[in-house]
Amino acid sequence: MNPSDYQKTKDSFITYMKSRAFTQNSIRSRLIIFRIYWKWLAKENLEVEQVTYNELLGFMKWCSNNGASQRTIQNYIGTIKHLYEHFIREGKATKNPATDITIKGVKRKVLYHIIEPHELHALYNNYPATSLQQSRSRVILGMLVYQGLKTFELGMLEVNDINLREGKLNVKGSARSNSREMKLEAHQIMDIYDYVLKVRGELIQMDTKRKAQAKEETSKLFIGEGGTCYSFSNFMTQVMVTVRKLNPNVLNAKQIRTSVITKWLKMYNLREVQYLAGHRYISSTESYLHNDMEGLQEEVQQFHPVG
Repeated sequence: MNPSDYQKTKDSFITYMKSRAFTQNSIRSRLIIFRIYWKWLAKENLEVEQVTYNELLGFMKWCSNNGASQRTIQNYIGTIKHLYEHFIREGKATKNPATDITIKGVKRKVLYHIIEPHELHALYNNYPATSLQQSRSRVILGMLVYQGLKTFELGMLEVNDINLREGKLNVKGSARSNSREMKLEAHQIMDIYDYVLKVRGELIQMDTKRKAQAKEETSKLFIGEGGTCYSFSNFMTQVMVTVRKLNPNVLNAKQIRTSVITKWLKMYNLREVQYLAGHRYISSTESYLHNDMEGLQEEVQQFHPVG
């Protein structure tokens, strides 16, 4: 392989990662993996754009023989998936050889007890909204239980992402998720309308020592007193403290999202759920099927124990 090809490919891959909003640390770590992969390609005398699924399995075996753990190999394959997505965008490849690769022996994501749709609905309906802060929290909760948004996605939302006339929410994409347009539930719209046109304005008017910062951050949908944008985790803490009082079985926002996606899987096909969840890869959506099956098995054992 021509040494100049390495630098050209590296530079174009960096441009791709920046376009997908990868952090500097993430880019740095993925470039280390890129260098390891390129070393193997040179050893095998393979052209990077033409690597096949079977050849990629050979790379995984080479990594394992050199002491890499299954978790490490999983990270390597994740970066290689992005590399070939970049090639496909550039027209340098037609298939991603890493798409169907699954690493065995890696600990699965935490499985959550599924909160039923009627329980999620009850959380929203019973959430108090007697103060400005509670009104804000109720809107946040609604986007958790009906749109299944991630915490960081909620924190990224801006006022212009809400289309009350059409009852839609625009969720921007990031390095971790795809953009999508989501339907708001009818019973959400009035609360959001009240928050955007009244509550949010009253929060901005509240005096705080950080009011100067407000001028720069008032485009954010969820703001604190004086228009300041605190760490969104502070808002989520307020939401979850009240939620756990309403339903002690709720552990965190991830559990709520898992429950929402599991509900979608019973209503729509995998591709539709992938879009709604903002997943970059269908495998991410499929992992929630496993959570649902585990939950079903637990129920069978609880009510119909064998032996």
